[in-house]
Amino acid sequence: MKKGVIFLIIVFASQLIAGQSRYDGVLKAVSLSARGENEEAATVLSGLINTAPDADLMLLRGEIYLKSARLKEAKSDFMAAENMKPGSGMYGLARCAAAGGDVKGAVAYLEAHLKSSFRKSEPEIMLDSAFGSIQSSSEWKSLWKKEWYKGYERKNWEIDHYLKIGKTDLAEETWRELSAEYSDMPVTDYCNARIMISRGQYREAASLLEPLAVKPDAPVSYLIALAEARAGEGNYYAAATIYGRLINAEYPDPQLLVKRASMLLKAGDRDAAKADLGRYLGLDPDNSEALGLIGRTYAEEGAIYEALPYLNTNIEQHPGEARAFSLRGDAWLAARTWDKAAEDYTMSLDIDPDNGPVNLNLGIALINTGNTGDACHYLRKAKELGEKEATRYLSKYCIK
Repeated sequence: MKKGVIFLIIVFASQLIAGQSRYDGVLKAVSLSARGENEEAATVLSGLINTAPDADLMLLRGEIYLKSARLKEAKSDFMAAENMKPGSGMYGLARCAAAGGDVKGAVAYLEAHLKSSFRKSEPEIMLDSAFGSIQSSSEWKSLWKKEWYKGYERKNWEIDHYLKIGKTDLAEETWRELSAEYSDMPVTDYCNARIMISRGQYREAASLLEPLAVKPDAPVSYLIALAEARAGEGNYYAAATIYGRLINAEYPDPQLLVKRASMLLKAGDRDAAKADLGRYLGLDPDNSEALGLIGRTYAEEGAIYEALPYLNTNIEQHPGEARAFSLRGDAWLAARTWDKAAEDYTMSLDIDPDNGPVNLNLGIALINTGNTGDACHYLRKAKELGEKEATRYLSKYCIK
């Protein structure tokens, strides 16, 4: 191989590593901030900014400074982002002004934001606690006398609200109004697909969302909905691929790693799933869901002693969570260590006594320890809770 080619490969590889390092740094900062560790999150971002500043990093650090009530630093970051990417910093500047009691400044910045391509939805703005102290002002009321949004946007939000509160019929009624006026717009198919998902019509929803989500500028909400539809129809690898697309685009949500791992596990790709979970635990080492998933994965492979450190840590960090105990119980059950499985399932039921699968598994574990009498109690409870498999064990061990 020629030296020039080798050099290009090395340069390309170093760029990939640097890119992943930056993204993992962003995910680390988001994770730290979500846990209330804002000072540490800002420090991580400062390191990235010192290396290669960009508007997105400045916006993220500005948000973290604002959460810490460091208004001067937050305003400086939002202004820097605005200079790098016009329009991007206006919302943050509005929030800073509101937090500082500057009503006129907040409204002026917000008006500029509403005129920009970075405009947030009206519900998001109205529910933003940063503006709570100024929403009774005449300046705020005057701003909202203007019509900032289109009819299809409002219908979309209305449908979203109805679906969140379980009012699918009202969502469908609103969708019919949306379809009558905006039949050819992507948002109409998107809203229809979300209604289908709420009704369990996953395949039909995916067929509507696929042509929308394939576009390079497709909204994140379209991709998330398509992933949900693919998972619902049982196409787990396709769902994982969609989450991978968001990860490759460096969308700043650490939970994407866990979501992709969960889909990969269901698709049977345990090695790839463990890689994602390991990467996530590097960001949030005490996360219950990730610890439980990776522990269960090792246990299902028969690697009980690789699973236990994760499952033990999960219980140590989350002793009040029933699932932490049931997951370790699942590992012991897979290893046919019946007495330890029974102990963990019992602890889980002490916290959440009406969990059907755990009652069933405790009954199975107790049968294998020879304690059929107690097993039948839990198997009957499991049957009452809808676990059909309990009937087979009841007929074999509990009906005399």
